[in-house]
Amino acid sequence: MSKIFNIVEDVSFESGGLRTAVVNLHNYINETSNNLSSVLITNHKEEQDAFSEFKPKDISVWNYSSELKKHLNSNINEARLLHLHGAWMHTQYTSSKIALKSNIPYIMTLHGMIEPWYLKQKQIKKKIYLELFLNKMLKNSNVIHAITPSEKANIFKLTGHKNIVEIPNFIHYSKINITNEYDPSEDFFLFLSRLHPGKGLDILIESMSKIENKKIKLKIVGTQNAYSDLLKKQIKSLGIENRIEFVGSIFGDEKFKLFANARAFIAPSYSEAIGMVNLEAAICKTPVITSYNTGISPEWNNNGGIMIQPKTENLISAMNEAAKWSTSERIERGNSLRDFVIQNYSWENKGKMWEELYNSL
Repeated sequence: MSKIFNIVEDVSFESGGLRTAVVNLHNYINETSNNLSSVLITNHKEEQDAFSEFKPKDISVWNYSSELKKHLNSNINEARLLHLHGAWMHTQYTSSKIALKSNIPYIMTLHGMIEPWYLKQKQIKKKIYLELFLNKMLKNSNVIHAITPSEKANIFKLTGHKNIVEIPNFIHYSKINITNEYDPSEDFFLFLSRLHPGKGLDILIESMSKIENKKIKLKIVGTQNAYSDLLKKQIKSLGIENRIEFVGSIFGDEKFKLFANARAFIAPSYSEAIGMVNLEAAICKTPVITSYNTGISPEWNNNGGIMIQPKTENLISAMNEAAKWSTSERIERGNSLRDFVIQNYSWENKGKMWEELYNSL
């Protein structure tokens, strides 16, 4: 069996969709491939994960780990290729250098981290890092993997790389035990993700203050942080504290039950590479309102979901529409969206694209 080293800075629960995407790829290869196996190497994992973990000890702000570097130098010849996930950490930097020195091919998946919206955040630091390190890492990669058409176009514009392969994020629908049907005890919209400025929570909260239905609530699921403190100030200034609930982090069956009973899941992201939560919600038969900036196919609009530009007026219109759905329409939309995701975004139907790419290198 040829080994693929999947290397990523963080697969803890706090990494959100990054964990889902990378762990699903790792599991798919190990469960289905006849000639490939995956080894997952990271700086941060959960206690129960059977992955190789090398925590940063020296320069934590850059995820610097001398132990990771030592491990890769000692084991690099076991790898057929390296698949590097992310952009801005020592994790990718040292892995690319060792692969190049050892004449081992490597793939880079950026997971939306160099999309224009994100490049504008801490712009000067990122520009310097691009010029000093990242541009060279990308240039030397055998393949750059893009998750969406827009990401592919932006990567080419930035790098001019001749081998950019587009494969969307997928979901293992058969591994999600869907036992809950739509039967809510209260009427609510749902947001579930990292609480981060890029997720569009500011316009979601503003829209909640302006929609016609003042009885429907919003549940915000995610680990609270400094940004959630800012959101709470926004909520208080709008006088809608009684309509928005911060739930904290929820995982497993409890999360899927919450998805299943939401009137709609809302992810109005400013920039995203096919957010995994959109796919999870759809598999739970929940209609999803999301933005065109997530890179999901516009056919989402014709299969039970709603896509918008991430602007307050657009989101208000979509939420007003969803608030008026009858129970039967809400259920029908959820069923249609689930079928669409299974056909277009599932490991069961599309995962072979990764085997074909790995075997081509």
